[in-house]
Amino acid sequence: MDLKRHSRRDFIRLTGLSAAGVAIAACAREPEIVERIVQETVVVEKEVEREVVVEKEVVVEKEVEVAPPPSKFGESPMLAARVARGELPPVEERLPEDPLVVEVYERIGDYGGTVTCGTLRMEPIGWGDARMVMGNFYANMLRISKDATHVTPNVLRHYEMSDDFTEVTCYMRKGMKFSDGEPCTTECVRFWYEDHLTNTEVTPVPSIWVRPGDELVELDIIDDYTFKLTFAVPHPAFPMVGMGHWPIAMHIFSPHHFLKQFHIKYNPDANELAKEAGFDFWYQLYGREANMYVSVDRPSLLSFTCVRDTPTMAFLERNPFYYLVDPEGNQLPYIDKINSDRCADLSVLDAKTVGGTFDFAAFELRILYYATYAEGATLSDAHMKLWPSGKGGECVYNVNMNYEDDEMREVFSDKRFRQALSLAINRKDINEVIYFGNASETQMTVIPTSRHYKPEYAEAFAEYDPDRANELLDEMGLEWNAARTHRLWPVSKQPIIISWNLVEIETPKGPITELVEEYWKNIGIEIRWQSITRVLLTQRVGANEEPMSLWHGDETADTLFLRRPKFFAPLDGDESAWGVLWGRWYNTRGEMGEEPPQEIKDLYNWMDEYNRTDSDEPARKVLESQAEHVWTIGSVGNAPHPLFVRNNLKNISDMGGFWTWDTLWTFTEFPEQWFIES
Repeated sequence: MDLKRHSRRDFIRLTGLSAAGVAIAACAREPEIVERIVQETVVVEKEVEREVVVEKEVVVEKEVEVAPPPSKFGESPMLAARVARGELPPVEERLPEDPLVVEVYERIGDYGGTVTCGTLRMEPIGWGDARMVMGNFYANMLRISKDATHVTPNVLRHYEMSDDFTEVTCYMRKGMKFSDGEPCTTECVRFWYEDHLTNTEVTPVPSIWVRPGDELVELDIIDDYTFKLTFAVPHPAFPMVGMGHWPIAMHIFSPHHFLKQFHIKYNPDANELAKEAGFDFWYQLYGREANMYVSVDRPSLLSFTCVRDTPTMAFLERNPFYYLVDPEGNQLPYIDKINSDRCADLSVLDAKTVGGTFDFAAFELRILYYATYAEGATLSDAHMKLWPSGKGGECVYNVNMNYEDDEMREVFSDKRFRQALSLAINRKDINEVIYFGNASETQMTVIPTSRHYKPEYAEAFAEYDPDRANELLDEMGLEWNAARTHRLWPVSKQPIIISWNLVEIETPKGPITELVEEYWKNIGIEIRWQSITRVLLTQRVGANEEPMSLWHGDETADTLFLRRPKFFAPLDGDESAWGVLWGRWYNTRGEMGEEPPQEIKDLYNWMDEYNRTDSDEPARKVLESQAEHVWTIGSVGNAPHPLFVRNNLKNISDMGGFWTWDTLWTFTEFPEQWFIES
C-alpha cells in the first residue's frame, strides 16, 4: 500500500472512530497489523473459494432426516429454579414432542451468562447484534442451510411440495408453545390468514409472495398441526424464500390468544383501546402489538424475549419454551440473557467495541477499521473473526429515474450517465484503501458462486476509465462551466450538484462514498450527502424525495437473487431508489405509482418468469440488461466482514456462513448453541 499516496485516505481509515477508538489505534503498530490482517484475510478468502460452493437451489425436500429426540432433557439452572418455585412446568412439558436437535460447533455448552452487544436503532427491540446472537430471526417456518443451497426444518418439522410447485403441505411440531406457555397450533395460522393477511385494514396490499399470479394463496387447515398452502401458479421458490427467509415469517404463527384483544373483530372496544394508547385506529395499535420486534408484551417463538425496554438498553431473557435442544437433550439457548445497548451513533458503537464493552459485535463493524478493532480485541480479552460477506456489491449506488425534477430525471434515465459514473470509479483504489486488496473489483452482479455468474457481467463498465466517462457525458451534451469545476444540467445550465442521504449500516458506506465523491468530482459531477437514520430515509424514499440512493449489494446469492425487485428491477422501498414509482406500480399491479417503459416492464416480466420456473434464461436476460444499462452502479464486492468476539464466547465458527441478508447473517450458524465458557 502506498502510504504517501493514501495519507488522506489513511486518515479516513484511522480517524473514523471516536476518541477512544483513535487512542487505541494510535498505540497500535499499524503496518505490522495491516500486513497480518491482509495475510489472514487472503487465507480466509482461499478457504471460502475451496469450501463454500452454492449449487442450484433445492426447493423440493420431501424427505427430511431429523435426529431422533433425546430420551431426557436438560435445562438452564435459571429455569430449573423457576420450576422449583412453581413458576414453570418441567422442561419435558415445555418442549414439543419432537424438538429440533442442533449439532454443536465445538462442544456441548455451559449454561448461563449474559451477552452484551450494541445497536444503532431505537426500534425494533433486540435488533442489530442482539438479533445475531438470538439466531432465529422471525420464527421462520424453515431454516436456510449453511451453504445456502436448500432449506432445513425449523418451526416446521417437515414439509412437502407438490410436483407442480403449487401446493405446500406443512407439518408443525406437536406440543410447541409460545414464550408464555400457550400452545402454537394451526389456529395461529388460521388467525394469520383470516384476520391478518386478508383483512385489508391490517394488510392493504399482501406481499407478492403470497399472491403469485395475482391470486392470493389459499389455506386449508388439515388438523391441529398440519396445514396446506395452495397457489394459483407454480411457486418453486416459496420454500426457500417464503418459508426459509422473510416474506411471511413474522406473522404466520400469530399468538392469536394475545392479539385478539387488539382486533376489532374480537374486541368491539378495540378503537377505544387504540386511542388510549395514542393511536387513531384499532389496526395501528394491532400492528404494533403484532410485531415481535416492537411489542414487549407479544408472546413469540424466538429464543429470547424482551423483559424490559428503556431508551438506552433493551434487556432480553431466554424463552423457557424454546423448541431447540442439543444432541444430549439440553434445551437451547445456552445463554440466559442478552443486553442490547442502544448507541447514539456509529462512533459511540465503535468506541464501545474497541473499549471492550461488548461481548459480541459484528453487524455495524467495517473492515476499514479492522486494525483498530483487532487491537481493541487484544486489550479486551477478545479476538477477531472474518466471515465472507456474500455480497455482489459492498456499496452500490442508484440514481432516481422517477425523481420529481424533470431535468434530473431525463439525465438519470440516460444509460450513458450511469455508465459514465461507473467508469469514473477507481475500484482498485477502493479495494486497497478500504479492504486491503481483499475484495473483488467488480460491477454489481451476482456473487461468483451463483449458478448465473459470468465474468462479463462483473467486468461491464467496471474498468477505471475517466476519459471514456467524460466522452459519454460530452455525448449527452452535459457541458462544463467556465471554471471547468462542474458539468451543467442541460436546460437550466446550473452546476450538476446532487444532494441526497444515506444510512451507514453493515458496510463502510461513508468512507467508500468519500472516495466515490472524489472520482465523480473529477468528471464534473458533485454529490453532497449526509448520513441519517433509516426511519427518516424510509420516509424520504417512500415520498420519492431522494435523487440518489446507496445500499449494500446483497440479494446476489441464489437464495434471494431476483426473488423480488431491488437492484435488478425497481423497488418500492428504502434499499434502492432508482424507480420508486415504478416499483409501486409493480407491487400494486398498476393501482398506484407510475407505469414504467417497456424495458423496465421486461425486467419485471423476466423476474416473474424466473420465480415461476426457476429457469436460467430469464436470469440471463436480467443480468445482461444490468451489464448494459448499469441500473445499479457497483464499487467492489465479495469482501471479508469482521466479527469481534469475546474469548470466552464459544461455538462460533471461524469461517461462518455468508455475512449477508441472503442467509440472514448468523441464521445458518445456529447461534442458539453459542455459549459463555464458565
